[in-house]
Amino acid sequence: MCDTLKILLCCAILVISLPSNVPAQQAGGGNGNGNGNGNNGNQNVGGILIDADGIVRTSPTRRISRSELKDLQSAFTEQLSDPTLIEQNEARVLSLKQLDQALRSSLAKDPEIPPAIAYLAGLQRIDYVVIDVEQQDIRLVGPAEGFGPGPDGQILGNTTGRPPMKLDDLVVALRSTISGQNEIGVSIDPTNENLSKLQRFVRANSSVTSTSSAQRRIRTMATILGNQQVSIWGVPDDSHFALALVEADLRMKRIALGLDPSRVRGISSHLALLRPQGNSLQRWWFMPLYEPIGTNAEKTVFAIKGQRAQLMAQEEISDATGDRSASAVTRKSTERFAQQFTAHFEELAARHPAFAELQSLYDLALAGALIDQNWDRGNVEDVFPVLMQDARLPKEVYSPPRFVASKSTTKKAGGVLLGLVGGVTIDAGRVARDVRDEGVSALPGTESPAPEGSWWWNPQESR
Repeated sequence: MCDTLKILLCCAILVISLPSNVPAQQAGGGNGNGNGNGNNGNQNVGGILIDADGIVRTSPTRRISRSELKDLQSAFTEQLSDPTLIEQNEARVLSLKQLDQALRSSLAKDPEIPPAIAYLAGLQRIDYVVIDVEQQDIRLVGPAEGFGPGPDGQILGNTTGRPPMKLDDLVVALRSTISGQNEIGVSIDPTNENLSKLQRFVRANSSVTSTSSAQRRIRTMATILGNQQVSIWGVPDDSHFALALVEADLRMKRIALGLDPSRVRGISSHLALLRPQGNSLQRWWFMPLYEPIGTNAEKTVFAIKGQRAQLMAQEEISDATGDRSASAVTRKSTERFAQQFTAHFEELAARHPAFAELQSLYDLALAGALIDQNWDRGNVEDVFPVLMQDARLPKEVYSPPRFVASKSTTKKAGGVLLGLVGGVTIDAGRVARDVRDEGVSALPGTESPAPEGSWWWNPQESR
């Protein structure tokens, strides 16, 4: 390994190859330990825990016994006031005006949010945003189903196994995007100082060595790289929305590193795609993937299509001070993993709740941006005072993520250090501006006023 070694960094993994004649070994990295906490009786977010120092780690899966799960599901279903709520439906309508009023009435009686409201009547996706000028209302339309505790305790759809959208994520998305924060994201990166230290160590320890010495070097390199810093923008860092972004990014990287199975045919870990060819640098990050949004001449109905998210790839290099810049070339294995992940993202979302939830976050942010750009009937806060004001409906509060502990592993063809780094970007404002007048009309039953006393309904059953 030459003295002019370049350390290549990515938003998803850092790869530093050791001499190819050193047998591959497993090298362990640091793990954060501790407990995450959420208020209002919420469990830790999905599959991650956050300790008292803000270090994120994946939580061990605890499978609930069949008898215990049956009891939990039965008790949960009893809390759902309307039996039609548990039915699967291709188009369910949510009226934000009526939802705001339902929240006002519910909170006056009990600060605990009923499950039907907390999980937005089982809404799984937003296919339409409808602005009703006459009724001063905004409606979200999409498929929905019954929901309840899954085998690991997380609330999931009874049919698809996807997590339903959450009221808390909706209010965070609305309050952020309508206040002008159309770009939302998370980035997990090493510090420049630690990158610089790592470069100096590699240059000073680049000679061919024994297997045991190579393993010690890898562990030392992981220690030098240290905890990766978590940066969150556009939404509060102590919100469920923010933590769900972090989990989706972390899950992607663990699949890339081969630490978690993808459970999808056609997706290999990045390690399986790597070939020993010196040092490399891969940056991966999630971005929106939508078709142009169809609308009508009045811009009161918006049809949303697309798989919502895609994985992008770009190689980077790091200079002696730890500053990173784009590389002129991106290797095929980097591009291939991103292409595989994007091509199979719908399947991944069906098997990993974290990716299904990421799709929901993209939709909620996009709905907020469409409202922000097309609502011209006065202050949104005046129309939806509970949804829009934290003083009326405080968001859920969690321990904010500060760091992700570095991990290291190796590939059989040679030693490889992989430091977990990553990102998610939701540029909802840009997506919302890409609209086409296609004469779109909403589904029958979605443009009319809500049925008396209802904040959600199935349009084909309401008339």
